[in-house]
Amino acid sequence: MRAEFHVAVLEGRPFAFAAGCLVAAWSEMPNHGEGRLVLTNYAVALGLLIPMAVLQFALAFGSSSVFFGGEAFSSVLLAGATHHPLLASSQIKAAPCLLALWLMLGTGHLHLAWALVERNWARVVKVSAFVGATLVALFIITGALFLDETFVILQAAALAIELSVLIVVARQHARIFPNADAEIPAR
Repeated sequence: MRAEFHVAVLEGRPFAFAAGCLVAAWSEMPNHGEGRLVLTNYAVALGLLIPMAVLQFALAFGSSSVFFGGEAFSSVLLAGATHHPLLASSQIKAAPCLLALWLMLGTGHLHLAWALVERNWARVVKVSAFVGATLVALFIITGALFLDETFVILQAAALAIELSVLIVVARQHARIFPNADAEIPAR
């Protein structure tokens, strides 16, 4: 390969040669177990975990979204605040806490994507537990404030789907790399 690259440099097209090698390597990835695992990891990270994080950050920072009918954070998580006028003050004062928990969910999803791509399964478990605990805390606080918990329940369902997908990917990794514990140390 070095000789071919040297010839490509002499002909003045080293970038074209490198691009051709990269395309050839990408086309071979699905033919090998490790390649399929890498592609699956990136597909889950880029197609599921990062979009969930972006969705949560967009909602927290007040960006309108097609998914929520243009509703921002205050109208989704503080839904029901006007139904209990005696609790309105407490509900409004809890908004920063709810916002912090919501941002922690988004950050947790970004960490999950990173740990998945690194194939660091110990960290995937830790971050999954963190995201689950954050979601439970959000559920408890919204329940204690008598807020509408519909959106939190939808997030719990989405988290259940994400964790199911992560379990499938982890099993595939264990099947392809039976001695994975020695390969990737827990951090």
